[in-house]
Amino acid sequence: MNRLAHLLVLIVAVMLAGCSSHPPSAAQFMNVKINENKFGVALGVGGSARAGDIYSGRSHIDVDYIDEEGSANLDLSLLFRLDHGVFGFSFEDISLRTIFGGRSQYIGVQGWAGIGSAEKGHDKNAMPFSGGLMLIEEFPIYDNLRVGASEHISRNAYTVDENCGGLGIPSTYEYGEFGVGAYLTYEGFSVEFRYGREIGEPRNRFYFMINYAFMSGKPS
Repeated sequence: MNRLAHLLVLIVAVMLAGCSSHPPSAAQFMNVKINENKFGVALGVGGSARAGDIYSGRSHIDVDYIDEEGSANLDLSLLFRLDHGVFGFSFEDISLRTIFGGRSQYIGVQGWAGIGSAEKGHDKNAMPFSGGLMLIEEFPIYDNLRVGASEHISRNAYTVDENCGGLGIPSTYEYGEFGVGAYLTYEGFSVEFRYGREIGEPRNRFYFMINYAFMSGKPS
């Protein structure tokens, strides 16, 4: 029993320490179908690629600090829909976050939140929190083909490696971002483009996302 408890603690610690968080897919949030009982489940798999002013290099403070935001990650989500409410979980690589919000046929509001180990090198008052809020507008073209747009404000995070006295200590660094996006959805498949502007810094990021969802239910 003690070994199991230690294993669970280790798994949770790795997930929290290796926190990486960027805005999740707007398309897959709107893509969860429901059945006649107004309930549905969607298992989504995919990936994201990033370009632009991505953090990559050594600290401004000391050479033992390496911040590498990365240009790509894998995405895995499990979303539930009950009538107009959507909730569930999402992994960006191994980092867990919660997804919650609501949607109608044409409008959706998606929120997400995660927690990690705060990096204190840049900001000693940093809070170990990442998350955000997204407004989504969707327009059906045919029965299974839809286009959409999104606007978001978020607190993103990426993994930082602090070499404290020769000991590699993974933690996270957070930054604020606002941006817009557009997507195309056909049945369970979606492609998505998003632009993000860092708050307080002249940094621009460009996101490209591909996802596929295995779903129960029907379009609504």
